[in-house]
Amino acid sequence: MLVIIRHRSPLLAAAAALVLTACSGGGAAAGKPAHPVFDVPVQGQPRKALLATQKARSASFTQTLTFTSRHGGTVLTSKGRLDFPGTRASGSLEWRLPAGLPGSTREALLGTALADRTSASALQVAIDPGTVRIRPGKADYWLRYDESDPWETSSIDGLRGSEAAFGGTLLEIVSGAGEVKWSAAAGGRRYRAQVSAFNALDMFAQDIRAELNSSISPNSTENRVALDLTTDSRGRITRAEADLTPLLRKGDSALFPMYELRAVLTMNGYGASETPAPAPSGRTLAAKEAVRPIADVPRGACVDGSTGIRNPEGTMVVQVSCQQPHDARVFAHPGLGGTDHPGEEAAERQAHAACERAHVSAPSSWTRESVESGAYWPTWPTRSEWGVGQEPRATCYVMSR
Repeated sequence: MLVIIRHRSPLLAAAAALVLTACSGGGAAAGKPAHPVFDVPVQGQPRKALLATQKARSASFTQTLTFTSRHGGTVLTSKGRLDFPGTRASGSLEWRLPAGLPGSTREALLGTALADRTSASALQVAIDPGTVRIRPGKADYWLRYDESDPWETSSIDGLRGSEAAFGGTLLEIVSGAGEVKWSAAAGGRRYRAQVSAFNALDMFAQDIRAELNSSISPNSTENRVALDLTTDSRGRITRAEADLTPLLRKGDSALFPMYELRAVLTMNGYGASETPAPAPSGRTLAAKEAVRPIADVPRGACVDGSTGIRNPEGTMVVQVSCQQPHDARVFAHPGLGGTDHPGEEAAERQAHAACERAHVSAPSSWTRESVESGAYWPTWPTRSEWGVGQEPRATCYVMSR
């Protein structure tokens, strides 16, 4: 992480002032071809550096996104390989969450799975034009999400980027850099710039964006994000750092414990291969068929709770064969009666009572899978779903692992 030394000697400060400048790139020397990045006006050099990076055709990357709270750092590490012209990528995302982080914050970042657990903290990802494939946690299958699926406005859509196939990286905000200054750095250049907080929101999927300061006006000159870029001698980006703290929102956000947000991106391996790592092998399930609300899963069927979608209600699941390891088995869909929602507490009581009765009569071959003898969990319709088109029903399941 970049450390800025605030106190320097007058001589060092004067030397730095000679190097750090907001002037133009200087132009090519007589008889020497113009540099595609360094010989354009300095305000345009970050954008040209992004183009030079993309022109390399392929690259490897690692990015850490760190939310800091009194509990410690909550870190999302993204890494993989990019194929720029093919708009393809393969890689992984993994969350590391500190102990003591509030459950509402964990759920906002990872999503809620069955029995109020959070979803898998790690995903393997493969992105092609029109398709995103994910492998959640330790699953032995991939889920294929297509552009025509209804999930494209959710967190799945956030896995795509506009400047590179793999989304959520600092490459998404480089083009918006302004107030640019530069200094020499190991054969390349280092830039210090500002990006509007509104443009910086482009790094995040819509569901996470809702927990950030998403009310920022596109014309606002406040809450600027500091961005540092480092390039190699060809002008290709090798490192980017940003202080995204202005994106954090106070008040009712589930991210309220966070007081700092920073991102660090490193890139290397330019042009080492035309394409990313090989496409994922193994079994692939079409998300359009396998991912569904648990209320639509038949009695006796088995499900996994991690779908790759940050699911605040914890009701979306992957239906899988009961012959393979699975998270849960559905044993009943008892009716709750009435067409008017009885209130949140009454609805919960009704669902628990209905599942208690159903548990007694359910096949023992289903219920004995429970990781806790005699334990079961219910879900029930939300207020907006209650009695819409049919009698409201609970869904009852046991956790199998």
